[in-house]
Amino acid sequence: MNEEEPEYVYKQIVDVIARTIPVKWTKVYLYCEVVEGSQTAYFYFSTEENDDQPVYSHDITQLFEVSEHEYKERWHQLVDCIQELRRVFEQSGQEPWTNLTMIFNETGDFNIEFNYDDLSNTNPHERKTIWKYNHLGIIPKSNSGKKHLEKYLSTMMMDGI
Repeated sequence: MNEEEPEYVYKQIVDVIARTIPVKWTKVYLYCEVVEGSQTAYFYFSTEENDDQPVYSHDITQLFEVSEHEYKERWHQLVDCIQELRRVFEQSGQEPWTNLTMIFNETGDFNIEFNYDDLSNTNPHERKTIWKYNHLGIIPKSNSGKKHLEKYLSTMMMDGI
């Protein structure tokens, strides 16, 4: 794989997200998933004022003066970038990942975790609940979310992790 190709797509991803967030942000936590026939992407971002309570990307139109049309346009651009990143990996002969987490800050530091798990028999709500807990420390408010998290934590304890 040409080192410049993924780097270019990473920069595109950061650029789309930076243009989507209508305020000065300090840190972004992005989750993306690409599986057969489906893809999703969402992120949380922190500001200096809300460092302990990150804002969910899909709440931007409710919290800021951003139209649904503008937000959806940017979201589609983000998904296109994610699909391009996966294509870059596949074209280089690497195993296609199913999801990734990208964490970056306003200074340009970033970290990416690729996951290769088969997601076909997993619950999207459960995955999101566990991801939010692991990356943001968010404990679910719903009973179903709490049950998913309790199941996950008990499994982790049994596995000795």
